[in-house]
Amino acid sequence: MLRQQVHDHVEWLIELEEFQELVVAAGFDIVETVFQTRIRRHGGTLFGQGKVEEMAALIAAKNIEVVTVYNELTSMQKYNLQRAFGVVVLDRYEVVLNVFSKEARDRISQLQLELAKLQKSYPFVKITESDRLLRERPARLGGRGPGEYAYHAQLRGIRKRIAKVTSDLARYRREHRSRMQKRREAEIPMVTVVGCYNAGKTSLFNALTGAKKEVSDRPFTTLASKWSRIGNPNLLLADTIGFALDLDPSLISAFQLNLDDMRAADVLLLVVDVSDDLQVLKMKLDSSLAILEAIGIDKQRILVVLNKTDLVDPEALEQRASVVINDYGFRAIQISVKLGQNLETLITTTQQVYVELGQNTLLF
Repeated sequence: MLRQQVHDHVEWLIELEEFQELVVAAGFDIVETVFQTRIRRHGGTLFGQGKVEEMAALIAAKNIEVVTVYNELTSMQKYNLQRAFGVVVLDRYEVVLNVFSKEARDRISQLQLELAKLQKSYPFVKITESDRLLRERPARLGGRGPGEYAYHAQLRGIRKRIAKVTSDLARYRREHRSRMQKRREAEIPMVTVVGCYNAGKTSLFNALTGAKKEVSDRPFTTLASKWSRIGNPNLLLADTIGFALDLDPSLISAFQLNLDDMRAADVLLLVVDVSDDLQVLKMKLDSSLAILEAIGIDKQRILVVLNKTDLVDPEALEQRASVVINDYGFRAIQISVKLGQNLETLITTTQQVYVELGQNTLLF
């Protein structure tokens, strides 16, 4: 991990801890953790040359097979680090993709995941193969060798696959938007559950709808949005993809069908784990709000749901509720899905927000 904010003594440790959780969820064992404090990113390798040499020696000594990097790497940085280390290097974006791969079970999730992988891999393949050809060229007398033809064919293949997956997703998205429009015409309030993973989103969805979606401590178990009706009162509720700290915007943007569900919602229930440390809670809230703002969600349509109240004492609960209400300016409902506490109040307040704001006028 490259730590650039020299005066940050707390947040980077929280981010590192969550990243380690994602690395384990992706199927890796953590052998060693290394970080460097450096204000500027090294253009070629992210880390300074001395740190790269130190890490290379550590990798060789401990027979490490994969290096995961918290920071997002450019294709050139990834390529240079792999050459320096002699092992596979994955940045945060790729680690999250590995986690997604374990949870992508339906066709749409698999296509969205494939598109994200292709878009990430294309510039890396281009750099890798181009450099390989440059190093081989002195051995040839001139003209194109078989390597160059293979290189261009490989890039064309990736571009063609990107175009095909994009086309397939566009078709699914048109069908999805058509269904959403019909729901809109029926004038049934549409509510979407959002928030960081492990906040209790799916547990809340199950409790309100009677569904039996899988609930797990694993991150990102929900990749495909699921809509279900709450019979009394008449609401449509969707559980959708979870967020994470410092989630790359280009990664979340690959899941456009999930984002459409958020955009279409009349009310969004932003679920927060109130048992988190206050600093962690604020960081997760900030990350979630940044994503929602980036996709055009009106702040007025967000109702913050403070879940897991059974795990905190009244003083801590009051402190966290005060931060959400006074510092962030949101309405907040305190609930415990586990104990079934305040769920009726949550539904009533959701209806009130819908009535106050009216139906979401967003048209796709």
